[in-house]
Amino acid sequence: MAEKIATPFAAVDWAPETVLQCLIEDVPHDFHAAFLRTGAREDPPSDIYLCWKDGDPDQSLADLDCCMARSRPLDPGCTIFKHHPGRCYEDYIDPPAVAASAYADQLLKNLGISLPT
Repeated sequence: MAEKIATPFAAVDWAPETVLQCLIEDVPHDFHAAFLRTGAREDPPSDIYLCWKDGDPDQSLADLDCCMARSRPLDPGCTIFKHHPGRCYEDYIDPPAVAASAYADQLLKNLGISLPT
């Protein structure tokens, strides 16, 4: 169904994960949204989300405006949907990135390589 939603972009970015999960993890909420793909609007930017509510087995697709809040003017904008609860995307820890960085640090240490700081 998501493939049928038109987009102004030449290429569509799809969620890299095969298991989709809600992006908000730090506050209680009943509306959940998992990023699925690039949205149908460029201005304001939007993304397509798989959405569901607590206790409801039904799921739906929604093309939601992106938050775009920035901690600093040159930072990329938050890609979670507009008016989301909790923190913005850049304030969450990215477990795969943290794990990859720790693994790379350990490999460098095992090889006796130190990078300039």
